[in-house]
Amino acid sequence: MNDYPIFSGDSHVSEPPDLWTKRIDKMYAYRAPFVETREKDGKRQDFMIYEGFPPHPVSIGLAAAAAGKDGDKAQFQIRANRYEDALPGGWDPVARLKDQDIDGVEGEVLHPTLGFRMFWLRDHGLQRAVFRAYNDWLAEYASHDKKRLVGLALISVYDITKAVEEIRRAAKIGHRGIMIALSPPAGQPYSASMYDPIWAEAQELGLPVVLHSITGSEESRLSIAYWNPDMTIYPVVRHQEAERTLAHLLCSGVCERFPRLKFVSAENGIDWMPASLARMDRAMTFGTRALQVEVWPTKLSMKPSEYFRRQVFVGFIDEPEAVPMRKEIGIDNLMWASDYPHFASTWPKSREFVTKATAGVDVAERKKLVRDNARQLFNVA
Repeated sequence: MNDYPIFSGDSHVSEPPDLWTKRIDKMYAYRAPFVETREKDGKRQDFMIYEGFPPHPVSIGLAAAAAGKDGDKAQFQIRANRYEDALPGGWDPVARLKDQDIDGVEGEVLHPTLGFRMFWLRDHGLQRAVFRAYNDWLAEYASHDKKRLVGLALISVYDITKAVEEIRRAAKIGHRGIMIALSPPAGQPYSASMYDPIWAEAQELGLPVVLHSITGSEESRLSIAYWNPDMTIYPVVRHQEAERTLAHLLCSGVCERFPRLKFVSAENGIDWMPASLARMDRAMTFGTRALQVEVWPTKLSMKPSEYFRRQVFVGFIDEPEAVPMRKEIGIDNLMWASDYPHFASTWPKSREFVTKATAGVDVAERKKLVRDNARQLFNVA
């Protein structure tokens, strides 16, 4: 068993079933997302109900734990169909800290669960109201121990001025990062100068910008679109959405104009990144000089791969290629993640997993991968 601290750069909360019905602005109360218990296949299951999409089972994100023979420690996880069966640490910060102790985890960066799908809402005002309610709840949750619970605010990019206002408010109530859609609205790529106020505010406040899987547009919606047979191909191509977004950010001049701005690619895979960065370098060196001047007028002073190593961070959970590829990705850019409380998490055996995953790795490098990179990025004292 290892004897060094570990810190998760990507974990999750399980939003309370009544979060939005209780907290959302009154003008949107009748449209608030909610959780409802229904019967399916002869079993009672909890479903998320939200505007514009068929109900989906919360079992996609929730996990339950079974007690060991001695009844004192959880030994494994199963998919939970209802909140009453799920790990309460998802919504109860007191239980969360106890589960961190069981897992031997020093602290965690907190991403949403049900909140991911709220990036798909098409009504601008409704999305902002949903995000504001979530941000308030999460700030209260994380306030129970700010060194162990690091909150990320959800930011709608439909209205840039209002996005900047919410970023400022999020920082004031204690959030240490922001999450935006993995891919922006159609026809408005993140390379566009319209987003510069968002980048400027995040840079000024020192808030990393998180790009998490399944928070984008049409491709992301396939991730849980069990009503659509095309979803079966999603695990094969899921990285493509993130790859396009990173290409826009790295090749267009965003990182050149905002050199202290940090981005995080969360749960978008890793194995594709070295090849993609090599393609970006070749393209910007030989293939797109004219295009760069006409469409992306900012002149690059470095290669896209160099901006990546300066400003992009990557999370990995149970991905066997991650640690062996640490030199190609960057020792300072990789962050281990437990993914608690999702059923794919390494909890409650994260320490055992980390020991195995980093076997043979230099001590200084291991510390960066499993603790220091995440803590430094999110300014955890």
